[in-house]
Amino acid sequence: MLTFLRLLAKSLLIAAVLLVSDGVAAYGFTFLSYRFIETLGDMMLIEVAVLFIIAGLVDFYSSVGAVQFRMILGSKQEYSSSGHKDAEKKALVFLIAGVILLSVMVTLALYGIS
Repeated sequence: MLTFLRLLAKSLLIAAVLLVSDGVAAYGFTFLSYRFIETLGDMMLIEVAVLFIIAGLVDFYSSVGAVQFRMILGSKQEYSSSGHKDAEKKALVFLIAGVILLSVMVTLALYGIS
């Protein structure tokens, strides 16, 4: 339970930092005649995609297939299940942050429709 709360806290921190920076940038774009909600949604969509890709790459980097491929290329790193579990926890931080931003983006989209 404590590990999940730490992961959630790190994810919320990442999502909050990205959301604040998006808000500031979207506000800046309003001076160039862009709508705030549309600009914020576009930036958040790109960041959600990047967070999901980062989560996948972090998890894939320590998977069995990737480690064996690196061993073929001459790496000395051996596969360990504990190392893969740690990588999954690191990837989960980015995945949860992406889901948080995605839910905020959907909420903003529904707000923009009405």
